[in-house]
Amino acid sequence: MKQFYYTYNKSNKNINLKQYIYTIGSYHYNWHNDLELLLIMNGKVEVCTNGTSRNFETDDMILINSNIGHATLAQKPNSIAMVLHIDPMFFKEYYENVGLLYFNLNSSKKTRNEKQFVLIRSYLSQMILCCNKESPEHKLLFESLFYSLIYTIISYFPPKEVYSAAFMTNQKKFNAINRMIKYIDKNYKKKITLDKLSKVSGYNSNYVSQLFKSHLGINFYSYLTRIRLREATHELSQSRNKILEIALDNGFPDIKAFNSAFRENFGKSPTEYRCQLNSENIKNDINFKKQFISIENKLINNKLIGYVSNKDSYYLKNSSLNWEKINKLTECMTEPLHKLQELTKELVQTTDCFEKNIKDLPK
Repeated sequence: MKQFYYTYNKSNKNINLKQYIYTIGSYHYNWHNDLELLLIMNGKVEVCTNGTSRNFETDDMILINSNIGHATLAQKPNSIAMVLHIDPMFFKEYYENVGLLYFNLNSSKKTRNEKQFVLIRSYLSQMILCCNKESPEHKLLFESLFYSLIYTIISYFPPKEVYSAAFMTNQKKFNAINRMIKYIDKNYKKKITLDKLSKVSGYNSNYVSQLFKSHLGINFYSYLTRIRLREATHELSQSRNKILEIALDNGFPDIKAFNSAFRENFGKSPTEYRCQLNSENIKNDINFKKQFISIENKLINNKLIGYVSNKDSYYLKNSSLNWEKINKLTECMTEPLHKLQELTKELVQTTDCFEKNIKDLPK
């Protein structure tokens, strides 16, 4: 069965894209060179990045910059996102220091229906709907949509250049964060202290937790707890082990700590979670691989079509509003225009009379 997933490469124009729609599941840390445009199509998702942790709801989006660590966690069942990866080298033709570019793009409940976000959702939707069509006109349409998307982003969210010295310092910190992440992923079942992470990162233990907070929006212990929860959640769905065994197997000191952390993050106990599991949940959690959405999924197809039509509706609505303003202005001007016409008529008559009198004067 075909899925909403494709890659597009055009090396002569530095266009390297990857776009897909997938079900968001357990907590995952990612770090890559691409720019990542993340659109929540259904549900509610926590996004941790760049010193903040925020919940994004349906139709919200965020652009995650190149080499910025980030993580996502579904806060509601059936949370689905569309993602577009863009190689930053595409901007080389337009900006001198591509490696220093930084975009600040994210929506909220207050702004998600503003013009710029309506346009971005529409272009993303049209791109993924026509990406696999091979006709010349569809290829032209695809590139046109991509350029329109980039133009919209740059117009409404112009990138800033990060000062190079700060950028190099950040690169050093990113490398340290990445080493600690890998260490935690490998040793989460064991006792992990700030002193151990200090040796891994090269920073003193007092600074390690600050480093996590400044880059991921959560401190070290919160991150470690989420990784343990991720693994424990997987085990809950894939085994029949007792809750206590699962807690201890995944680094929790006791069942009380596990229950408390689980309820705080998911709003239910591990036992309640296990009872609610169905075959689809279990399938989506296997090996924590991305579960791409089928192109036959009705919910997502309706969302995509809705995003495309919303753009047209937006322009139609604004066009109607403009005509209403014009009509009101016309109504307001009717009486003054009528008076002006009368005055003009009187002036013409007066001028004609004056000219006639001039002619009748004796020479």
